[in-house]
Amino acid sequence: MTTPDESRDAALVDRVWVGYHPRAMMPAIALVAVASLAVWSGRWYWDDISVLTDRAGAWVVFALAWGVWPALVGVFLYRTITLTYRLTDRAVLVDFGMLYRPVPAIPVAEITTVVVGGWWLMRWLGVGWVEVRTATRLVRLAGVRHPQVFAEKLRAAITVAG
Repeated sequence: MTTPDESRDAALVDRVWVGYHPRAMMPAIALVAVASLAVWSGRWYWDDISVLTDRAGAWVVFALAWGVWPALVGVFLYRTITLTYRLTDRAVLVDFGMLYRPVPAIPVAEITTVVVGGWWLMRWLGVGWVEVRTATRLVRLAGVRHPQVFAEKLRAAITVAG
């Protein structure tokens, strides 16, 4: 006998539905842009890159500068499209996409602590993470826009369910 999938329950009432916000990738994009710019312009001020270009060819330097961008775009698209966090009246439903194991629904009544965090640049961009803790589990929801607002709504749901 299988247990019903609570995330497909039509009786659940959505309170908040958020996902990974694109701003959360801005530090990684900026870092890759600076590194790419350093490689592109390196032959004017960095003698070792000129030697590398002469020995291995210009295509190697081109690949170093541009090769990381398709991977970064892939990560960006995966996170912004597939990561979703849904607060309902009875549970928090988390979907990390097809590359991760399914996360069982987190009943609101079992949540003990809600923690908000993120390093200073992420907070400056208005994104961060929300950590949901129960007695047996810890789930971190990354890339949430206005994480304090989401956490407050989660705390209010805990108070109502409690």
